[in-house]
Amino acid sequence: MRFDLTEEQKFLVDTVTRFLGKELPSTALRPWFRQASGEQYRAWWNRCGSLGWGGIFAPPGHGEHGSVSDVPLVDATLLAEAAGAALAPSGLVGTSAAVAALAADPELDHPALPGLLDCRTVAAFALEEPGGVWELSELTTTARVDGAELVVDGMKVLVADAATADLFVVACRVEDGVGLILVPSSSPGVGATDLAGLDLLRQYGTVRLDEVRVPREALIGRADPARILQLATCLQLAETTGSLDRLFHLMLEYTRTRYAFGRPIGSFQALKHRIADILLWVEGCKGTVEAAVAAVADQSPDSDLLVSVAKAYVGERSIEIGQQCTQIFGGIGFTWEHDAHLHLRRATTSRSVLGTPEQHRARVARLLDVKGEKRGDNGS
Repeated sequence: MRFDLTEEQKFLVDTVTRFLGKELPSTALRPWFRQASGEQYRAWWNRCGSLGWGGIFAPPGHGEHGSVSDVPLVDATLLAEAAGAALAPSGLVGTSAAVAALAADPELDHPALPGLLDCRTVAAFALEEPGGVWELSELTTTARVDGAELVVDGMKVLVADAATADLFVVACRVEDGVGLILVPSSSPGVGATDLAGLDLLRQYGTVRLDEVRVPREALIGRADPARILQLATCLQLAETTGSLDRLFHLMLEYTRTRYAFGRPIGSFQALKHRIADILLWVEGCKGTVEAAVAAVADQSPDSDLLVSVAKAYVGERSIEIGQQCTQIFGGIGFTWEHDAHLHLRRATTSRSVLGTPEQHRARVARLLDVKGEKRGDNGS
């Protein structure tokens, strides 16, 4: 993205990019195709922790953990963008959601925090429910008070790392509002099931919560679920944008080196127009995501609106970008060995997580109080 980066942020991006280029080149992605064990994923995530991936939102007083700037969300989105470009397996969204929620209540010394900061603990953000429910006001998962405990009931879907996570950040109804509860995956009554999906490098699943009992302290009372949802959405969008940007540049390089009729195919006018359109869409994705991140970081009143605008635009355009780039690659772009399908799979899957473009456009209309006019019998 196009923020004016500090020297520390530039160093962060450079360090992460070099780390991913060395430790996870494109050829190293293949073994992750639904063959990576939970232990392999944990080992990888723990290595990411050595670069501070888990501690960007850490509250003050936790050693070297924390943001390299005064705007941790920007730092995290820069990291997410680099991870997306490399298609890196990453628990950044779940861990950041958990740490940011705990940081909202610095007096709450939760025993899981050190493991989250060091990436020894895998966290997952459990928000969405069957039927496409993702808005906080529509959640049906509940947590009722029973003495010194909370009893959590419900079902969550599209949970990244569901079967691997040690800890779930569960958004649910608590008394008269919505809250975030930290639920260990080892708790009796928790059942996680992996699902087959398009994304070969990220596993999603369902989480069933059947009379799960946790201490009342598991409720992060001062955390704002709406802000955590904004944060998670911004990180997902930054990751998608990083993936799209990498795919575009791979395609651009291909058009410069692939010759037909004695000329680079990128010199043909028909392809020039298509490439210009794709570039416009990629830059549009970057611009909308940048605006959303800036609004959330500044706690702007327009945060919800700009996040939904970005999610609607990126969710829709990412599929078009992925398909167009794959077509320009020609036959090789449709082969298993090429990376194009991995980026397209990631974009297609992310489109439906944390709200679809259609749902976010409807939300934009509600936020702007746009009322549809009744159409006459003649369709006018």
